[in-house]
Amino acid sequence: MATIRVELGARDQETREAIIADLTDVMVKYGSPRESTQVILYEISMDLWAKGGIPYSKRAAAARAEGTA
Repeated sequence: MATIRVELGARDQETREAIIADLTDVMVKYGSPRESTQVILYEISMDLWAKGGIPYSKRAAAARAEGTA
């Protein structure tokens, strides 16, 4: 049995399901039974997640403004 916990920025449901499926496949590849492999996504608002004192939402906005996103 495996439980995978992932912290990430918010995603749409289609992307969440793809992440869950892919992570499950990795664990199954390394011996975890598919039916007992659990994936928990913890989505964090990019307004609440920061690096170097700047929230990622502001970093993304700045990158878009500079044309680097």
